[in-house]
Amino acid sequence: MISLSDILQIDNCILNTYLGYKWVKDNVPGYYSTGGHEHMEDLNFPEVKNIRYSDIHNIIGKIDENTPVEDLFLIPDYLQYGDYDSSSMPERSNYKTFIEDYGDIPGIYEIYGGNGSTGIAISVKWLLSPDNEDKAREIINLINGLNEYPVIDEELMSSMEYDAFIEAIDNYGSGDFISAMAKKFNLEIYDYDGEKVKDLILDINRAGHSEYYVIESDGSVYIDIERLIAQITTLDQLKPVLIDYEVLA
Repeated sequence: MISLSDILQIDNCILNTYLGYKWVKDNVPGYYSTGGHEHMEDLNFPEVKNIRYSDIHNIIGKIDENTPVEDLFLIPDYLQYGDYDSSSMPERSNYKTFIEDYGDIPGIYEIYGGNGSTGIAISVKWLLSPDNEDKAREIINLINGLNEYPVIDEELMSSMEYDAFIEAIDNYGSGDFISAMAKKFNLEIYDYDGEKVKDLILDINRAGHSEYYVIESDGSVYIDIERLIAQITTLDQLKPVLIDYEVLA
């Protein structure tokens, strides 16, 4: 049987308490056609599957086998990410995999907050219930496994990284590449084929022994334009993507 001690021994996780709220109508005739006022009512356990980071609070004091577990939640580091933390694509892919595999379980909650903060909160009460022991042990083993190797699904992570690379090409990579090429070959480029530029960048990336992009801590992509353009040594290599250009004196 799983004990609280088993949960306390899991590394790279934090235990928090939940203190949320909901708005409840007073059913008093008043303003507007809908009528009535509302008051805020405290919640010691979430009533919905999505909860706010602001409703999760650090535990004050020592935790042991005598600690009440009714409002305790386990938050694994490798299953949460944000725009301004040290997380990257492993945490994002782990979150996606975990939600797909376990999101429908009653004790699993999604957390959200500012700056893209996203994570998983697991009810300790649910983990300790004998009725859930097999699935709970499976989840605990998975979280422990992340402390040995922090990726659940390498194929998914690689796919998400590549998709982010493609998005970065569309958002800024093609334009930056063309601007750098214009400078390199002393060109005035009036028009170019964006899809052909994308294909050229992808061909260079596929032909290289190392990738020409880096996944940053916020999950965005840095494309190394200087390394990319170094692979284009003649104007003839660039001409197929150009629609209208002029060679400057």
